[in-house]
Amino acid sequence: MPTFFLEMQSGDRDIVRQVERIAAEVVEATGCEIWEVVFRSEARQWILRITLDRQDGVPLDELTQIHRELSDMLDAHDLIPRRYTLEVSSPGINRPLLRPSHYTRYLGQRIRLQTKSVRHGQRTFSGPLRETDERQVSIEDRELGLVHIPWQAIARAHVDYEFPVGGQKKKHVGRRKTAH
Repeated sequence: MPTFFLEMQSGDRDIVRQVERIAAEVVEATGCEIWEVVFRSEARQWILRITLDRQDGVPLDELTQIHRELSDMLDAHDLIPRRYTLEVSSPGINRPLLRPSHYTRYLGQRIRLQTKSVRHGQRTFSGPLRETDERQVSIEDRELGLVHIPWQAIARAHVDYEFPVGGQKKKHVGRRKTAH
């Protein structure tokens, strides 16, 4: 279970589960996947942030349309017992890796991973993601070489996109887009 999920209160976890269930129908019909659902208080207001992705990215006009459909659907189900702002966005270039399927999708690409405690003399590892299995992920750290990190030791991780240097173009993963 992702760390952010464990930090939520029980009622908020229930809301997130229900939102994921309801949103799945709308989202999957567009060929997208739900990357993350977060419900939390930010600057004295509640935010329901639904992050979506698709292999070829999600254009802003499509995020806007999905936002409208999800807003109508959530209003009809009346799940959330307080005022909130709905945000629908894509995860951005340096997207968080939250589930095993996210890691698998980025095999071979550079990631940055932080552990819950010191391992191999450090807590942050950066390099290409080489392997995942049911027990661990393997990352080729710049300093240590191939390092195996158990799933339960991971505090957070994200894609670590290398921006082009000196005008060279590199394949881009996608830009963060938000529809309000």
